[in-house]
Amino acid sequence: MKKSFKTTIAIFLLVSILAGTSGCGKAGETPSSSNSDIGGAAKGREKGSVVMSIDWPTFIDPALGSKNSDAIAALNMYDTLIFPNSDGTVSPHVASRWDVSDDSTVYTFYLRDDVIFHSGNKLTASDIKYSMDRLLNIGEGFAYLFTDIIQEVKVIDDQTVQFSLNVPLGTFPSMLTRLYIIDEETVRSHINSEGSYGENGDYGKEWLLVNDAGSGPYKIREMKTEEYLIMERYADYWGDWEEGAPESIKLLGGLEATAVRTMISRGELDITDDAQTLEAYNAMDSMDGVDILRYLSGVNVNLMLNTKKAPTDDIHVRRALAYATDYDSIINNIYVGSKKSTGPVVAGMSAAALDENDMPYGFNIEKATEELKQSKYYEQLMSGDMSVSFTWCAEGGLQQEKLALFIQASMAQIGVNVEITGKPFATMMTDAQTAETTPNASVVAFSPAYSDAGSVLKTRYHSSSCGSWEQMEWLQDNNIDSMISTAIVTVEQEERNNLYKEIGKELVELSPTVWLFDAATTCAYRSNYIKVWPAVEKNITGEAFLYVMGYQFYFRDFKIAG
Repeated sequence: MKKSFKTTIAIFLLVSILAGTSGCGKAGETPSSSNSDIGGAAKGREKGSVVMSIDWPTFIDPALGSKNSDAIAALNMYDTLIFPNSDGTVSPHVASRWDVSDDSTVYTFYLRDDVIFHSGNKLTASDIKYSMDRLLNIGEGFAYLFTDIIQEVKVIDDQTVQFSLNVPLGTFPSMLTRLYIIDEETVRSHINSEGSYGENGDYGKEWLLVNDAGSGPYKIREMKTEEYLIMERYADYWGDWEEGAPESIKLLGGLEATAVRTMISRGELDITDDAQTLEAYNAMDSMDGVDILRYLSGVNVNLMLNTKKAPTDDIHVRRALAYATDYDSIINNIYVGSKKSTGPVVAGMSAAALDENDMPYGFNIEKATEELKQSKYYEQLMSGDMSVSFTWCAEGGLQQEKLALFIQASMAQIGVNVEITGKPFATMMTDAQTAETTPNASVVAFSPAYSDAGSVLKTRYHSSSCGSWEQMEWLQDNNIDSMISTAIVTVEQEERNNLYKEIGKELVELSPTVWLFDAATTCAYRSNYIKVWPAVEKNITGEAFLYVMGYQFYFRDFKIAG
């Protein structure tokens, strides 16, 4: 009787969730837009500004941040040696050119001589070395990309810097997308000597929480750590400024769904975050001068399963969860426009992505039940003595809450009790620091740091990333570690991609993750105000594109109404 009641509740929840995602109600009502000027910003708002809601908290120190909002802030305030293009290639940026040794272990970069930091200091090779040394010594943010790879960074002269690597690495220029160049002199002048990095004190971490030391197109004006970041155009930027580029950017955190809709209708918000519900996007799309951008963005939404905590330490439980997930309902009713994942590498990112026939998991309650019966925890799960702890990100909004409820209801159909909790992402990051504090299942959206499948596989599944939000699976598999280490140093691309595919197949077999879907990123924007946005232009023309995390918001390339 208990199990029958649980199944009835599950079916009721499934129907309720699906009905809620397609129904109409007060959530779809359009607030008055009487406070906005057609084609312009709201009255009383700063002229030439772009205001965007975003996930929070945001860490603007480029040695600390690694998630989407961190990347958006960093890439607009800091320059890199190279620049990632939307077609997966890279172009010269601060480095005008580079050479590579025959064995791909020594890279020499030749710098532009006209790059000036926001402080007025000239950028030199010493700043490049300092930026890499600081990143590796702090060991946070994107440091994992370079750990165990960098042997030495040598200053040849003011305009030449050389990286010696421990291993051959054909993808090294792409990885440098995440080496943000900081002003050594400015940071050294703001060091707290009582920090934990020896003679480097706190490495300027306290000061860089609310200040920048970059040379990028925008510089910091104000940072309120709990609420917003305001960046303003750097007039002396070495790159050209075209007419219509935004004068300032305001990134707002912590906005509730109702506030997002109200603000965009009044011209107080120009671009929304991607965490709104389908009903909310439809409501905003119906507003005059507001359109929707929806595109496959390289984001893979994962249900990370803790392989070191019962009951998800049992492979049969993990496989049961994978089979009990109704992928089609999720992408048709909650995250519209998304596609079912074929594994850890997003389809379309590279030839390293698995094919559909490499992914055995589809919605199949019978197979889910069969797997569950093979688990050593079967009786405890059926009796209700054991449950699955499940965390979803509160900043994901109602959309992610619906996903959590939907998965909870799906698992109830096979008799598994899932206890769901919405937490701020900062709390999820703290929980992820140990296997004991990491829940059984965590919903996390992951985007690659650079355009190579190794960026996904090393970050998500190599043991070196355990203890971070990027890997709440705690896989710690020596064979997977070895395969990843071998693949990422393989210079020839086709061979490297084949190795990546073999890793993907091994991961599918181990089932540390339920790969829910390759996300179609959706946001509403004021098209009567934002006149040029490269991602929108490419989407309209049908041009294939895949921006690495954050770079679709390189605001220097935007143009707004005068």
